[in-house]
Amino acid sequence: MRKRALAMAGALLAGSLILPSFPTPAFAACDPRIGGAECDALGPALSDFVDIRRVGRANGVVAGGGSFTSQCGRNERGHRNSDNHIVAPGVTNGAHHVHDYVGNVTTNGFSTDQSLAAGGTTCRNGDRSAYFWPILRLRPDLRLQGQNNNQDNQRQQQQQDPNQQQQQDPNQQQQDPNQQQDPNQQQQDPSAQPQQQQQGDQAAPNDQAVNDQAAQQGDQPVNDQAGNTGQADQGQQPAANAGNGAAQAQTFSRQQPQPQNQSRFGNRGDNGGNNNGGNNGGQQPQPGQTGQPPRPGQDGSEIGGFADGNVGQILTPRAVQLQFRGNRFSRVVAMPRFLRVITGDAKAATNGPANARAQWTCSGFQNRATDKYPICPRGSLVMRILDFPSCWDGQNTDSANHRTHIVFPDQSGRCPQGTRAVPQLRMTLAYAVPQGASFAVDAFPEQKHSPITDHADFHNVMPNNLMNFMVQCINRNRRC
Repeated sequence: MRKRALAMAGALLAGSLILPSFPTPAFAACDPRIGGAECDALGPALSDFVDIRRVGRANGVVAGGGSFTSQCGRNERGHRNSDNHIVAPGVTNGAHHVHDYVGNVTTNGFSTDQSLAAGGTTCRNGDRSAYFWPILRLRPDLRLQGQNNNQDNQRQQQQQDPNQQQQQDPNQQQQDPNQQQDPNQQQQDPSAQPQQQQQGDQAAPNDQAVNDQAAQQGDQPVNDQAGNTGQADQGQQPAANAGNGAAQAQTFSRQQPQPQNQSRFGNRGDNGGNNNGGNNGGQQPQPGQTGQPPRPGQDGSEIGGFADGNVGQILTPRAVQLQFRGNRFSRVVAMPRFLRVITGDAKAATNGPANARAQWTCSGFQNRATDKYPICPRGSLVMRILDFPSCWDGQNTDSANHRTHIVFPDQSGRCPQGTRAVPQLRMTLAYAVPQGASFAVDAFPEQKHSPITDHADFHNVMPNNLMNFMVQCINRNRRC
Protein backbone atom coordinates (compact mmCIF):
# COMPACT_ATOMS: atom_id res chain seq x y z
CA MET A 1 0.00 0.00 0.00
CA ARG A 2 2.83 2.36 0.89
CA LYS A 3 4.56 1.75 -2.44
CA ARG A 4 1.30 2.34 -4.29
CA ALA A 5 0.72 5.57 -2.39
CA LEU A 6 4.23 6.76 -3.19
CA ALA A 7 3.74 5.89 -6.85
CA MET A 8 0.48 7.83 -6.99
CA ALA A 9 2.07 10.83 -5.29
CA GLY A 10 4.95 10.73 -7.78
CA ALA A 11 2.54 10.62 -10.71
CA LEU A 12 0.58 13.56 -9.36
CA LEU A 13 3.80 15.54 -8.85
CA ALA A 14 4.97 14.80 -12.38
CA GLY A 15 1.60 15.80 -13.76
CA SER A 16 1.69 19.05 -11.86
CA LEU A 17 4.92 19.97 -13.63
CA ILE A 18 3.32 19.90 -17.06
CA LEU A 19 -0.16 21.17 -16.33
CA PRO A 20 -0.79 24.63 -17.79
CA SER A 21 -0.84 27.54 -15.38
CA PHE A 22 -4.14 29.25 -14.66
CA PRO A 23 -4.73 32.83 -13.53
CA THR A 24 -5.39 33.66 -9.93
CA PRO A 25 -8.95 34.72 -8.97
CA ALA A 26 -7.72 38.33 -8.95
CA PHE A 27 -6.93 37.98 -12.66
CA ALA A 28 -10.45 36.86 -13.45
CA ALA A 29 -12.05 39.64 -11.40
CA CYS A 30 -11.37 42.36 -13.98
CA ASP A 31 -14.35 44.19 -15.45
CA PRO A 32 -12.84 46.27 -18.28
CA ARG A 33 -15.76 48.69 -18.19
CA ILE A 34 -14.79 50.04 -14.79
CA GLY A 35 -11.11 49.06 -14.50
CA GLY A 36 -9.31 48.83 -11.19
CA ALA A 37 -6.37 46.97 -9.69
CA GLU A 38 -7.60 43.63 -11.01
CA CYS A 39 -7.48 44.92 -14.58
CA ASP A 40 -4.10 46.58 -14.03
CA ALA A 41 -2.70 43.21 -12.92
CA LEU A 42 -3.77 41.63 -16.21
CA GLY A 43 -1.69 43.93 -18.38
CA PRO A 44 -0.78 45.37 -20.75
CA ALA A 45 1.01 48.37 -19.24
CA LEU A 46 0.58 51.83 -20.68
CA SER A 47 4.28 51.69 -21.52
CA ASP A 48 3.43 48.95 -24.05
CA PHE A 49 1.90 51.65 -26.31
CA VAL A 50 3.77 54.09 -28.55
CA ASP A 51 2.78 56.86 -30.96
CA ILE A 52 3.33 55.51 -34.48
CA ARG A 53 4.86 58.85 -35.50
CA ARG A 54 7.77 58.18 -33.13
CA VAL A 55 8.51 54.74 -34.58
CA GLY A 56 11.35 53.82 -36.91
CA ARG A 57 11.25 52.08 -40.26
CA ALA A 58 9.80 48.60 -40.67
CA ASN A 59 12.15 45.60 -40.86
CA GLY A 60 9.93 42.87 -42.25
CA VAL A 61 10.92 40.00 -44.53
CA VAL A 62 12.40 41.25 -47.81
CA ALA A 63 10.54 39.58 -50.69
CA GLY A 64 10.52 39.43 -54.47
CA GLY A 65 8.16 41.19 -56.84
CA GLY A 66 5.61 38.49 -57.64
CA SER A 67 2.70 37.74 -55.30
CA PHE A 68 -0.50 35.74 -54.94
CA THR A 69 -3.39 36.69 -52.63
CA SER A 70 -5.82 34.15 -51.21
CA GLN A 71 -9.12 35.89 -50.45
CA CYS A 72 -10.68 34.17 -47.46
CA GLY A 73 -12.69 36.90 -45.71
CA ARG A 74 -12.11 38.35 -42.27
CA ASN A 75 -13.94 35.84 -40.04
CA GLU A 76 -17.35 37.43 -40.39
CA ARG A 77 -18.94 34.17 -39.19
CA GLY A 78 -17.08 34.23 -35.89
CA HIS A 79 -15.14 30.95 -36.20
CA ARG A 80 -13.11 31.12 -32.99
CA ASN A 81 -11.71 28.85 -30.32
CA SER A 82 -8.79 28.68 -27.91
CA ASP A 83 -7.22 25.58 -29.47
CA ASN A 84 -4.02 25.14 -31.47
CA HIS A 85 -3.84 21.85 -33.34
CA ILE A 86 -0.26 22.54 -34.51
CA VAL A 87 1.37 23.27 -31.15
CA ALA A 88 -1.10 21.48 -28.84
CA PRO A 89 -2.82 18.77 -30.91
CA GLY A 90 -5.76 16.92 -29.35
CA VAL A 91 -6.18 19.47 -26.55
CA THR A 92 -9.15 21.71 -25.84
CA ASN A 93 -8.09 25.22 -24.77
CA GLY A 94 -4.48 24.35 -25.54
CA ALA A 95 -3.70 28.01 -26.31
CA HIS A 96 -5.45 29.58 -23.28
CA HIS A 97 -6.36 32.48 -25.57
CA VAL A 98 -8.84 32.78 -28.41
CA HIS A 99 -7.91 32.54 -32.10
CA ASP A 100 -9.64 33.97 -35.16
CA TYR A 101 -9.85 31.54 -38.10
CA VAL A 102 -10.30 32.04 -41.82
CA GLY A 103 -10.04 29.47 -44.58
CA ASN A 104 -10.91 25.99 -43.35
CA VAL A 105 -14.19 26.05 -41.41
CA THR A 106 -13.51 22.90 -39.36
CA THR A 107 -10.26 23.92 -37.64
CA ASN A 108 -10.03 23.13 -33.93
CA GLY A 109 -7.68 21.39 -31.52
CA PHE A 110 -8.42 17.98 -33.00
CA SER A 111 -7.86 18.86 -36.66
CA THR A 112 -5.71 16.54 -38.78
CA ASP A 113 -4.48 16.58 -42.35
CA GLN A 114 -7.38 14.34 -43.30
CA SER A 115 -10.10 16.30 -41.50
CA LEU A 116 -8.92 19.60 -42.98
CA ALA A 117 -8.75 18.13 -46.49
CA ALA A 118 -12.40 17.11 -46.12
CA GLY A 119 -13.50 20.43 -44.63
CA GLY A 120 -15.11 23.44 -46.25
CA THR A 121 -13.53 26.84 -46.67
CA THR A 122 -14.28 30.54 -46.69
CA CYS A 123 -11.67 31.14 -49.41
CA ARG A 124 -12.90 32.04 -52.89
CA ASN A 125 -10.43 29.88 -54.78
CA GLY A 126 -10.99 26.55 -52.99
CA ASP A 127 -8.03 27.04 -50.65
CA ARG A 128 -8.79 24.76 -47.68
CA SER A 129 -5.79 25.91 -45.65
CA ALA A 130 -6.16 26.92 -42.00
CA TYR A 131 -5.10 30.48 -41.18
CA PHE A 132 -5.39 31.68 -37.57
CA TRP A 133 -4.13 34.32 -35.13
CA PRO A 134 -4.99 35.56 -31.58
CA ILE A 135 -7.94 37.92 -31.44
CA LEU A 136 -7.86 41.59 -30.50
CA ARG A 137 -10.17 42.95 -27.80
CA LEU A 138 -11.28 46.43 -26.76
CA ARG A 139 -9.93 47.33 -23.30
CA PRO A 140 -11.54 50.58 -22.08
CA ASP A 141 -9.95 50.04 -18.65
CA LEU A 142 -6.58 50.99 -20.17
CA ARG A 143 -7.86 54.44 -21.06
CA LEU A 144 -9.39 54.77 -17.59
CA GLN A 145 -6.01 53.86 -16.14
CA GLY A 146 -4.37 56.57 -18.23
CA GLN A 147 -6.96 59.13 -17.10
CA ASN A 148 -6.40 58.18 -13.46
CA ASN A 149 -2.64 58.54 -13.90
CA ASN A 150 -3.10 62.00 -15.41
CA GLN A 151 -5.36 63.03 -12.53
CA ASP A 152 -2.80 61.80 -10.01
CA ASN A 153 -0.07 63.80 -11.75
CA GLN A 154 -2.25 66.91 -11.71
CA ARG A 155 -2.92 66.49 -8.00
CA GLN A 156 0.79 66.18 -7.30
CA GLN A 157 1.49 69.31 -9.30
CA GLN A 158 -1.25 71.20 -7.49
CA GLN A 159 0.17 70.12 -4.15
CA GLN A 160 3.62 71.32 -5.16
CA ASP A 161 2.51 74.67 -6.62
CA PRO A 162 1.35 76.27 -3.32
CA ASN A 163 4.67 75.43 -1.69
CA GLN A 164 6.58 77.00 -4.53
CA GLN A 165 4.42 80.11 -4.44
CA GLN A 166 4.81 80.50 -0.69
CA GLN A 167 8.57 80.26 -0.97
CA GLN A 168 8.74 82.76 -3.79
CA ASP A 169 6.22 85.33 -2.56
CA PRO A 170 8.22 86.60 0.49
CA ASN A 171 11.29 87.13 -1.65
CA GLN A 172 9.34 89.04 -4.23
CA GLN A 173 7.77 91.24 -1.57
CA GLN A 174 11.16 92.06 -0.11
CA GLN A 175 12.57 92.99 -3.46
CA ASP A 176 9.69 95.14 -4.62
CA PRO A 177 10.42 98.23 -2.44
CA ASN A 178 14.06 98.34 -3.50
CA GLN A 179 13.49 97.93 -7.19
CA GLN A 180 12.68 101.04 -9.25
CA GLN A 181 12.07 99.13 -12.46
CA ASP A 182 8.83 97.46 -11.38
CA PRO A 183 6.71 99.22 -14.04
CA ASN A 184 9.07 98.06 -16.74
CA GLN A 185 9.01 94.56 -15.42
CA GLN A 186 5.24 94.61 -15.45
CA GLN A 187 5.34 95.66 -19.06
CA GLN A 188 7.73 92.86 -19.88
CA ASP A 189 5.79 90.13 -18.11
CA PRO A 190 2.98 89.89 -20.70
CA SER A 191 5.51 89.55 -23.48
CA ALA A 192 7.42 86.86 -21.60
CA GLN A 193 4.38 84.62 -21.33
CA PRO A 194 3.76 84.29 -25.06
CA GLN A 195 7.42 83.39 -25.52
CA GLN A 196 7.06 80.57 -23.04
CA GLN A 197 3.89 79.40 -24.72
CA GLN A 198 5.56 79.47 -28.09
CA GLN A 199 8.45 77.41 -26.80
CA GLY A 200 6.14 74.91 -25.15
CA ASP A 201 4.02 74.48 -28.25
CA GLN A 202 6.78 73.93 -30.76
CA ALA A 203 6.00 70.21 -30.95
CA ALA A 204 2.37 70.78 -31.90
CA PRO A 205 2.99 72.36 -35.33
CA ASN A 206 5.36 69.53 -36.18
CA ASP A 207 2.76 66.92 -35.27
CA GLN A 208 0.16 68.80 -37.25
CA ALA A 209 2.50 68.92 -40.22
CA VAL A 210 2.84 65.16 -40.03
CA ASN A 211 -0.94 64.82 -40.01
CA ASP A 212 -1.33 67.22 -42.91
CA GLN A 213 1.30 65.39 -44.92
CA ALA A 214 -0.28 62.06 -44.08
CA ALA A 215 -3.66 63.32 -45.23
CA GLN A 216 -2.20 64.53 -48.54
CA GLN A 217 -0.56 61.15 -49.11
CA GLY A 218 -3.66 59.19 -48.21
CA ASP A 219 -2.47 58.32 -44.70
CA GLN A 220 -5.93 58.87 -43.23
CA PRO A 221 -8.20 56.74 -45.37
CA VAL A 222 -10.95 56.12 -42.82
CA ASN A 223 -13.30 57.99 -40.52
CA ASP A 224 -12.93 56.59 -37.02
CA GLN A 225 -15.79 58.19 -35.12
CA ALA A 226 -14.87 56.32 -31.98
CA GLY A 227 -11.74 58.41 -31.74
CA ASN A 228 -13.74 61.64 -31.73
CA THR A 229 -15.41 61.13 -28.36
CA GLY A 230 -14.69 59.51 -25.06
CA GLN A 231 -18.08 57.78 -24.86
CA ALA A 232 -16.57 54.45 -25.78
CA ASP A 233 -14.75 54.49 -22.45
CA GLN A 234 -18.02 54.55 -20.51
CA GLY A 235 -19.25 51.16 -21.57
CA GLN A 236 -20.41 52.08 -25.08
CA GLN A 237 -17.79 50.18 -27.01
CA PRO A 238 -20.30 48.35 -29.19
CA ALA A 239 -21.69 51.64 -30.44
CA ALA A 240 -18.22 53.01 -31.04
CA ASN A 241 -17.20 49.89 -32.88
CA ALA A 242 -20.30 50.07 -35.04
CA GLY A 243 -19.44 53.66 -35.83
CA ASN A 244 -16.19 52.47 -37.27
CA GLY A 245 -17.90 50.34 -39.90
CA ALA A 246 -16.82 52.69 -42.64
CA ALA A 247 -13.17 52.23 -41.73
CA GLN A 248 -11.11 50.66 -44.47
CA ALA A 249 -7.41 50.82 -45.34
CA GLN A 250 -6.52 52.06 -48.82
CA THR A 251 -3.40 49.92 -48.94
CA PHE A 252 -5.48 46.80 -49.56
CA SER A 253 -9.17 46.24 -50.13
CA ARG A 254 -11.44 44.39 -47.76
CA GLN A 255 -11.90 40.82 -48.97
CA GLN A 256 -15.39 39.43 -48.64
CA PRO A 257 -15.61 35.63 -48.98
CA GLN A 258 -17.82 34.24 -51.72
CA PRO A 259 -17.57 30.53 -51.07
CA GLN A 260 -20.45 29.68 -53.36
CA ASN A 261 -18.64 30.94 -56.45
CA GLN A 262 -17.03 28.30 -58.66
CA SER A 263 -13.28 28.92 -58.81
CA ARG A 264 -11.12 28.64 -61.90
CA PHE A 265 -9.64 25.48 -60.39
CA GLY A 266 -12.91 23.59 -60.21
CA ASN A 267 -13.19 23.61 -56.38
CA ARG A 268 -16.25 25.07 -54.72
CA GLY A 269 -15.96 26.63 -51.28
CA ASP A 270 -18.25 25.55 -48.46
CA ASN A 271 -20.80 28.11 -47.36
CA GLY A 272 -20.94 26.63 -43.88
CA GLY A 273 -19.01 27.77 -40.85
CA ASN A 274 -17.87 26.43 -37.50
CA ASN A 275 -18.96 29.11 -35.06
CA ASN A 276 -17.04 27.95 -32.02
CA GLY A 277 -16.82 31.42 -30.58
CA GLY A 278 -20.35 32.57 -31.34
CA ASN A 279 -21.24 36.11 -32.21
CA ASN A 280 -20.58 37.27 -28.65
CA GLY A 281 -23.27 39.84 -29.13
CA GLY A 282 -24.55 39.93 -25.54
CA GLN A 283 -24.40 42.96 -23.32
CA GLN A 284 -21.33 43.66 -21.24
CA PRO A 285 -21.46 42.82 -17.51
CA GLN A 286 -22.90 45.60 -15.40
CA PRO A 287 -20.58 47.40 -12.97
CA GLY A 288 -22.26 45.67 -10.05
CA GLN A 289 -21.16 42.29 -11.44
CA THR A 290 -17.45 42.93 -11.06
CA GLY A 291 -15.59 39.68 -10.48
CA GLN A 292 -18.46 37.53 -11.76
CA PRO A 293 -18.03 35.39 -14.87
CA PRO A 294 -19.80 36.71 -17.99
CA ARG A 295 -23.11 35.15 -18.88
CA PRO A 296 -23.16 32.75 -21.87
CA GLY A 297 -22.87 34.68 -25.12
CA GLN A 298 -21.05 37.64 -23.60
CA ASP A 299 -17.49 38.55 -24.58
CA GLY A 300 -15.18 36.70 -22.25
CA SER A 301 -17.58 33.81 -21.63
CA GLU A 302 -15.88 31.66 -24.26
CA ILE A 303 -13.25 29.11 -23.26
CA GLY A 304 -9.92 30.91 -23.15
CA GLY A 305 -11.61 34.19 -22.25
CA PHE A 306 -12.49 35.48 -18.77
CA ALA A 307 -11.07 32.47 -16.89
CA ASP A 308 -7.70 32.91 -18.64
CA GLY A 309 -7.50 36.65 -18.11
CA ASN A 310 -8.67 37.59 -21.63
CA VAL A 311 -11.37 40.21 -21.13
CA GLY A 312 -13.02 42.84 -23.29
CA GLN A 313 -15.10 43.03 -26.43
CA ILE A 314 -13.86 40.88 -29.32
CA LEU A 315 -12.98 42.85 -32.44
CA THR A 316 -13.48 41.42 -35.91
CA PRO A 317 -10.81 42.68 -38.33
CA ARG A 318 -11.93 45.36 -40.78
CA ALA A 319 -9.70 43.83 -43.43
CA VAL A 320 -7.55 40.73 -43.81
CA GLN A 321 -4.95 40.17 -46.51
CA LEU A 322 -3.26 36.79 -47.02
CA GLN A 323 -0.47 37.42 -49.50
CA PHE A 324 2.16 34.94 -50.67
CA ARG A 325 5.33 36.59 -51.98
CA GLY A 326 8.44 35.61 -53.91
CA ASN A 327 12.15 35.50 -53.14
CA ARG A 328 14.64 38.07 -54.44
CA PHE A 329 17.42 35.58 -55.13
CA SER A 330 15.72 32.45 -56.44
CA ARG A 331 12.57 31.03 -57.90
CA VAL A 332 10.14 29.60 -55.37
CA VAL A 333 9.12 25.95 -55.30
CA ALA A 334 5.73 24.58 -54.31
CA MET A 335 4.96 24.13 -50.64
CA PRO A 336 4.26 20.48 -49.80
CA ARG A 337 0.63 19.86 -49.00
CA PHE A 338 -0.02 19.83 -45.23
CA LEU A 339 3.07 21.93 -44.46
CA ARG A 340 2.64 23.49 -41.00
CA VAL A 341 4.18 26.91 -40.34
CA ILE A 342 4.17 29.20 -37.31
CA THR A 343 5.49 32.72 -36.82
CA GLY A 344 6.24 34.65 -33.66
CA ASP A 345 6.34 33.45 -30.07
CA ALA A 346 3.18 33.43 -27.94
CA LYS A 347 5.40 33.44 -24.83
CA ALA A 348 7.96 36.02 -25.95
CA ALA A 349 7.35 38.20 -22.88
CA THR A 350 8.89 35.46 -20.71
CA ASN A 351 10.96 33.55 -23.30
CA GLY A 352 12.69 36.62 -24.66
CA PRO A 353 12.68 38.10 -28.18
CA ALA A 354 14.65 35.35 -30.01
CA ASN A 355 11.60 34.02 -31.88
CA ALA A 356 9.42 37.13 -31.62
CA ARG A 357 8.12 38.51 -34.93
CA ALA A 358 5.52 41.05 -33.83
CA GLN A 359 5.05 43.99 -36.19
CA TRP A 360 2.43 46.62 -35.35
CA THR A 361 1.73 49.69 -37.45
CA CYS A 362 -1.06 51.99 -38.68
CA SER A 363 -2.71 52.38 -42.07
CA GLY A 364 -0.85 55.07 -43.97
CA PHE A 365 2.30 54.42 -41.92
CA GLN A 366 3.21 50.93 -43.12
CA ASN A 367 6.80 52.00 -43.69
CA ARG A 368 7.06 52.12 -39.89
CA ALA A 369 6.61 49.18 -37.53
CA THR A 370 7.07 48.44 -33.84
CA ASP A 371 6.77 45.53 -31.42
CA LYS A 372 4.61 47.76 -29.19
CA TYR A 373 0.94 48.60 -29.60
CA PRO A 374 0.70 51.60 -31.95
CA ILE A 375 -1.27 54.71 -31.12
CA CYS A 376 -2.59 55.77 -34.52
CA PRO A 377 -3.73 59.21 -35.66
CA ARG A 378 -7.44 59.81 -35.97
CA GLY A 379 -8.84 58.03 -39.01
CA SER A 380 -6.03 55.44 -39.18
CA LEU A 381 -6.45 51.70 -38.64
CA VAL A 382 -4.34 49.65 -36.26
CA MET A 383 -2.52 47.02 -38.32
CA ARG A 384 -0.71 43.76 -37.54
CA ILE A 385 1.84 42.44 -40.04
CA LEU A 386 2.73 38.79 -39.54
CA ASP A 387 5.54 37.49 -41.76
CA PHE A 388 6.06 33.73 -41.97
CA PRO A 389 9.30 31.81 -42.59
CA SER A 390 9.82 30.73 -46.20
CA CYS A 391 13.03 28.65 -46.43
CA TRP A 392 11.97 24.99 -46.39
CA ASP A 393 14.31 22.06 -45.70
CA GLY A 394 12.86 20.20 -48.71
CA GLN A 395 11.74 17.15 -46.72
CA ASN A 396 9.55 17.73 -43.66
CA THR A 397 6.09 19.20 -43.24
CA ASP A 398 6.66 19.75 -39.50
CA SER A 399 9.36 19.45 -36.82
CA ALA A 400 9.50 18.90 -33.07
CA ASN A 401 9.69 22.63 -32.31
CA HIS A 402 7.60 23.54 -35.40
CA ARG A 403 10.44 25.82 -36.57
CA THR A 404 13.51 23.95 -37.81
CA HIS A 405 11.82 22.47 -40.93
CA ILE A 406 11.17 25.96 -42.30
CA VAL A 407 13.19 29.03 -41.32
CA PHE A 408 13.40 32.72 -42.15
CA PRO A 409 15.68 34.15 -44.85
CA ASP A 410 18.50 36.46 -43.79
CA GLN A 411 18.12 40.24 -43.69
CA SER A 412 18.75 40.53 -47.43
CA GLY A 413 16.09 37.93 -48.22
CA ARG A 414 18.43 35.04 -49.10
CA CYS A 415 17.61 31.54 -47.88
CA PRO A 416 20.27 29.58 -45.90
CA GLN A 417 22.25 26.90 -47.70
CA GLY A 418 20.41 23.59 -47.80
CA THR A 419 16.96 25.15 -47.90
CA ARG A 420 14.58 26.04 -50.73
CA ALA A 421 12.53 29.17 -51.08
CA VAL A 422 8.77 28.62 -50.96
CA PRO A 423 6.07 31.31 -51.24
CA GLN A 424 6.39 33.58 -48.22
CA LEU A 425 3.09 34.24 -46.42
CA ARG A 426 2.40 37.70 -45.06
CA MET A 427 -0.80 38.23 -43.06
CA THR A 428 -1.95 41.83 -42.72
CA LEU A 429 -4.82 42.47 -40.30
CA ALA A 430 -6.48 45.87 -39.86
CA TYR A 431 -8.74 47.04 -37.01
CA ALA A 432 -10.75 50.16 -36.21
CA VAL A 433 -10.24 51.04 -32.53
CA PRO A 434 -10.74 54.17 -30.42
CA GLN A 435 -7.69 56.38 -30.27
CA GLY A 436 -5.12 55.86 -27.59
CA ALA A 437 -4.40 52.86 -25.36
CA SER A 438 -7.68 51.02 -25.86
CA PHE A 439 -7.01 47.44 -27.01
CA ALA A 440 -4.94 44.33 -26.33
CA VAL A 441 -4.18 41.01 -28.00
CA ASP A 442 -5.28 37.74 -26.38
CA ALA A 443 -2.40 35.95 -24.68
CA PHE A 444 -1.37 33.33 -22.14
CA PRO A 445 -2.13 34.72 -18.64
CA GLU A 446 1.50 35.09 -17.58
CA GLN A 447 2.33 37.10 -20.72
CA LYS A 448 0.25 40.07 -19.49
CA HIS A 449 -1.01 40.81 -23.00
CA SER A 450 2.39 42.02 -24.14
CA PRO A 451 2.30 43.13 -27.79
CA ILE A 452 5.56 41.26 -28.48
CA THR A 453 3.65 37.96 -28.12
CA ASP A 454 1.74 38.47 -31.38
CA HIS A 455 1.90 35.33 -33.52
CA ALA A 456 0.01 33.33 -36.14
CA ASP A 457 -0.26 29.85 -37.66
CA PHE A 458 -0.75 28.39 -41.14
CA HIS A 459 -1.52 24.83 -42.24
CA ASN A 460 -1.30 24.44 -46.03
CA VAL A 461 -4.23 22.51 -47.48
CA MET A 462 -4.24 24.06 -50.95
CA PRO A 463 -5.12 21.79 -53.87
CA ASN A 464 -2.03 20.98 -55.93
CA ASN A 465 -3.31 22.83 -58.99
CA LEU A 466 -3.88 25.99 -56.92
CA MET A 467 -0.39 25.75 -55.43
CA ASN A 468 1.15 25.29 -58.89
CA PHE A 469 -0.76 28.30 -60.19
CA MET A 470 0.54 30.39 -57.29
CA VAL A 471 4.15 29.32 -57.90
CA GLN A 472 3.93 30.17 -61.60
CA CYS A 473 2.37 33.53 -60.84
CA ILE A 474 5.10 34.46 -58.36
CA ASN A 475 7.99 33.23 -60.52
CA ARG A 476 6.66 35.21 -63.49
CA ASN A 477 6.71 38.32 -61.30
CA ARG A 478 2.96 38.74 -61.58
CA ARG A 479 0.45 39.83 -58.96
CA CYS A 480 -2.46 37.42 -58.84
